[in-house]
Amino acid sequence: MAGDSITQREVTRRQLIAGGVGAVGGLVVGGLAGGALAPKATGTSGGSRGSIKVVGIFPIGGVIASDGKEMQNGVKMAVDEINASGGLIGYHLDYVVIDDKDSSTDQITTAFNRAVSVEKADVIFSGYHLASGPEFDIVANAGALYYNVNTQIAWVNRYKGAPAKYWGIFQTDPTESWYGQGFAYWVDQALRAGQLNVSAKTYSIISGKSTYGTVIANGFDSVMKQLGWNQLTNDGVSEGAVPDWGPVLSKVKQAAPSVLFTSDFSPADDAAMAKSWAASPTKTLVYQQYGPSVPEYLNLAGSAANGIVWATVLGLLPDKIGNDFRSRYQAKFGQQPGWANAGGCYDSVNVWAAGVAKAGDPKNYKAVAKATESVIWRGTTGSISFVDHTGVQFPAGTADASLGQPHIIVQIQDGVQKVVSPAPFTSGTFVLPSWMR
Repeated sequence: MAGDSITQREVTRRQLIAGGVGAVGGLVVGGLAGGALAPKATGTSGGSRGSIKVVGIFPIGGVIASDGKEMQNGVKMAVDEINASGGLIGYHLDYVVIDDKDSSTDQITTAFNRAVSVEKADVIFSGYHLASGPEFDIVANAGALYYNVNTQIAWVNRYKGAPAKYWGIFQTDPTESWYGQGFAYWVDQALRAGQLNVSAKTYSIISGKSTYGTVIANGFDSVMKQLGWNQLTNDGVSEGAVPDWGPVLSKVKQAAPSVLFTSDFSPADDAAMAKSWAASPTKTLVYQQYGPSVPEYLNLAGSAANGIVWATVLGLLPDKIGNDFRSRYQAKFGQQPGWANAGGCYDSVNVWAAGVAKAGDPKNYKAVAKATESVIWRGTTGSISFVDHTGVQFPAGTADASLGQPHIIVQIQDGVQKVVSPAPFTSGTFVLPSWMR
């Protein structure tokens, strides 16, 4: 597996967080399997040098609670492991969780104002927020550190417009713009390789109407046209509010494209769509956006999920590092993690910890931010490095897997998630869905 090749240069978390080890040849290795990263101590202490206030803000009481709990668990696991290993360069992590429920604009604003004004956070972690945006200025104006996996091209544009203002904020995964583009290249290659039982280069789009869904769908559309494919239909749905997939899918089925690309990220929506599609499919490859990565999707979709293809630029890899994380997560929470936010948020904490270890002082936020910019962290979702305070996508964003997070393309086969691209992070090979044979 992909993780095997780096075992000779393992750096234990105890060495990193207790001893202040910086980058080793520019690379800090995390999440290694076996005992290397398991906590070495059973108790926690107040820390010989004091404490660090860590605040996690997640949507754990609202419409995306299933994903919010994954985020919360990922951060908690990392914090607990650091404390159990003796703290971070002598500091104990004091952890507080804030629920921003449905992550509306008002709820996000309230949560982040509490984090900086009441909790006086030394660092803030979150996954993503449905109305993401107001938190950036709150954090920037407070001069705080904030690490997230919002997956937004809008963040890159914001940062590039005012880097001196947003110096303390890091998006520890690539942007959503890679989703549509990356899948377009993959499906075109699959057709050329004879993996698809179709001859016409045709596609349909059902776009989520959010900015996130629109950016993804437009990216797919643009690249497919460049590659010589023809669009047959293009509709939109409001994520989390699709009462009936029948009408919108009927247009697709009448057109019978070779590929159907959807960008509704809601697990419940995607599961309902899979069931509606399975009732009367056409000879069409079906792609769903992100939703199948959340554990509840398979429970809701059942056998209708078989054959569906989905992807994420924040993927918990099926390699030595990722599988070791899965085992520890199972032992801690009594269930397996999903394919994105648990591992992604866990990695965010360790990226920050590596920055603190390099800077030497968790209270010197600008020094930690500057150190974070040069961190290369090999975590559960791949290698995290930064361009414009944002993670780099592999293989299109960089051809060097040691610098990027793989944009994994996954197919559900007999109820099992199989990563079919990119090499060397695969756990299976693509097979034609039953309705295309």
